[in-house]
Amino acid sequence: MRPMRIDAEKDFGERECPGCAGVVEENENTCPICGYEFPRESRRRRAGRITAMLAALLAFLALVLLGRLI
Repeated sequence: MRPMRIDAEKDFGERECPGCAGVVEENENTCPICGYEFPRESRRRRAGRITAMLAALLAFLALVLLGRLI
C-alpha cells in the first residue's frame, strides 16, 4: 500500500462560524476562536444525497434516450 500524499499548500476554502462569526477553514470541524463544533454529515444523509443524485441522473438519461427514439 502506498502512503497518502498530503498537500500542505491546498486551500480548502473558508466558512463562517455561527457561534462567533469568525472565519474557519472548510476542513476544520471546530472553530479555533469559540470552540463551536460544526455538525458532521451522517452516513445515512450522505447515502440519501448520493441516491438522489443518481436518481436524477438516471431520469435525465432516460429523457435523453426517449427523445432520440421519438
